[in-house]
Amino acid sequence: MSDDKATANNESRPAVLAPVEPSVRHSRELDFTVVAVPHGHHVEFKVYDIEGWQEGQMPGVFDVPLWHRDGASTHPDTVDTLEEASLYLHGSVKWDGCSNWYFDEQDRVMLHGCCRRDVLRLGEVMAMCWDWTAELCPAWNA
Repeated sequence: MSDDKATANNESRPAVLAPVEPSVRHSRELDFTVVAVPHGHHVEFKVYDIEGWQEGQMPGVFDVPLWHRDGASTHPDTVDTLEEASLYLHGSVKWDGCSNWYFDEQDRVMLHGCCRRDVLRLGEVMAMCWDWTAELCPAWNA
């Protein structure tokens, strides 16, 4: 069969998957924003360090996170859009529970913590992603 006929019969055309919309969660407890993009057998995560909160649409309610500006040479230099924000860490969790993580922040400076909570929140945000994978990954079997 010629390529033209195979294409016409959909025999050689790869399946087209619909684009997956990212999900976003802001954790006030951990001061991190997590963006999740699910795929068939794994979920990719991007994590941003929240440096503060600004007033949102309701007067007196500080519910809009602020992040460090990517490439900024001073501190604080905050932004209110993730597109401009500096990535803190990224990674993925697979269907079987295996995960891989990369601390982008460590490429710029040493990871810094002023108290025990600062150290614990690094593990907690990765655990949050691991738990969230069970909701987002249809093949989850960990």
